[in-house]
Amino acid sequence: MATTEDELREAARLARDCAVTGQAVTLARWIGSGRRQLTPGQLLRKPDVPGAGAALGVAVPAKFRTMADVKGLHRPWAVAVAAGLLSVGDGWVAVGPALADWPPDDADLLAGWLSGLRAVCVKESRPQDEGAVLLLVIGLLTVLGQQPRPRNVWAALDAALHGLVEYGDGGPWDLLRAAARYREGAEAGTVFSFDMATTPLTGLVELLAGFGVLTGDARKPVLTALGRWTAGKLLADLPLPADPELKAAELIAAAARFGDLEQRGTVARQWITARDPVKAVREILAAAEALPAPQRDIAVGVAGLVGEKALPAWREKSKSPLLGPAVREMLAFQGAGPEISEADTHWLAVERAAGLLADSGPDEALISLREGPPGANLQELLAAARATGHPDAEEVTRAVAEFAASGAPLGIDQVAELKVSLAGYRPATWRRIQVPVTDTLGDLHEVIQILFGWEGDHLHAFRVGKKTYSDPSWDLDDADDEYEIRVRDAFSGGAKVRYTYDFGADWEHEITLEKMLPREDGQSYPVCVAFRGDQPQEYWSEDDEDGAESFDKDEVNEQLARFGSADSL
Repeated sequence: MATTEDELREAARLARDCAVTGQAVTLARWIGSGRRQLTPGQLLRKPDVPGAGAALGVAVPAKFRTMADVKGLHRPWAVAVAAGLLSVGDGWVAVGPALADWPPDDADLLAGWLSGLRAVCVKESRPQDEGAVLLLVIGLLTVLGQQPRPRNVWAALDAALHGLVEYGDGGPWDLLRAAARYREGAEAGTVFSFDMATTPLTGLVELLAGFGVLTGDARKPVLTALGRWTAGKLLADLPLPADPELKAAELIAAAARFGDLEQRGTVARQWITARDPVKAVREILAAAEALPAPQRDIAVGVAGLVGEKALPAWREKSKSPLLGPAVREMLAFQGAGPEISEADTHWLAVERAAGLLADSGPDEALISLREGPPGANLQELLAAARATGHPDAEEVTRAVAEFAASGAPLGIDQVAELKVSLAGYRPATWRRIQVPVTDTLGDLHEVIQILFGWEGDHLHAFRVGKKTYSDPSWDLDDADDEYEIRVRDAFSGGAKVRYTYDFGADWEHEITLEKMLPREDGQSYPVCVAFRGDQPQEYWSEDDEDGAESFDKDEVNEQLARFGSADSL
């Protein structure tokens, strides 16, 4: 990583003058002052590809499927979009805001350039593991930055990737497949017909040389100042284990850079295991008392990873003015204390709202408040939050009140109308439901179980774009926590969400967002508003004369009402 102003200036110069940046700027200028229609994949249409190729001096083959097949165009296109040189939306492309001020200052230029590099790495990865190429890049830059330089760069890269594989969405074979596409002579042989230790990844060197990251011979590449800066930035994106010598406050800051508890655990685990469990939790909780609400919440979550071995440290902090409610909640979770009081629940709602206000804005903060203090209307809700005495209550309630007064739609007042269909099932079977947009996919799983009469005896998973979500207690490979994503966020891209129940029978459900609606006063949610088809039979046998049961909408809505009441905000 660059450490001096001179090195940063040199890194910015290389980013500005590299081949792919120049091509991205040329491509944006070729688009001109008008706009061009795009394919559904957000790429130039086939009639426009030869003209773009001519502008960049890129040979376009006589026959090609899409612009994605023309690597010389696809890379600068991805960079131009990611860096804001091109603006893509609603099936059209136009010049982006970054072109008007080109070139920007060094900081903005480097930020846009790095976004472009990341975008190209994602584009050149398989959908199943979109982080594979980025891990290859990190591995190669790390190896080339070693002192002394390894005698065999490719053998050192092979070894480095074994340590990086846990940070990808796939496994070792996914990294090998990614590497195979960049190997020397990649057009010959199968994916597994090469030894990385003896076969240079000349295609990867070519990619990085085009970005100004490497220079020199393809078999013996040399890291540039931009390469050193890039290595530091990309490594900082990985939840690498924290140095056990860090102070507890530094550990919390390192863990706070990542969004989920699993990543934070990866950062903290080595630090924790280097200490006695009680001592580790004492240090973390002591440091947390001096931190603002968002970091306090993260610190408690990290300390909770230690488990029951640290109960003495938790009990010592159970009366802490700032940490007491969270500590008592953790003790209850571990079965070492009673259920927390209503007052603690309300305090924690404000505590988490303060963190959400900083990270996600006032609407998410309002949702958190709704999960704590009761209130028939917004004013009563805010008054109940202020009554907790939380030091951040005034700031949180002021921000939420201003947001509500702006007229913006409030998440707690919206419902999503979804159509849930059994894919490939005949006769056609579907249910139309309305659910609060603040519900999680975990809540939606429970709703689908009721809608189709599933008994819940099997595993399930949601597929949202390229991500998989499921129950975190099952620890499914590459699956994120379904309770950490709300319905409105799962459907924000407009695409269908898929839900699979029973990985043996594979009951596939397609879920489509049809419209957003205001919540009706007096209406309980979730609610089924329409349906087609009987209930499918989960367990079929030859002795059954009729495999389906009639769908009773009223009975299903009674069950949904009970679920909604038990799970209400």
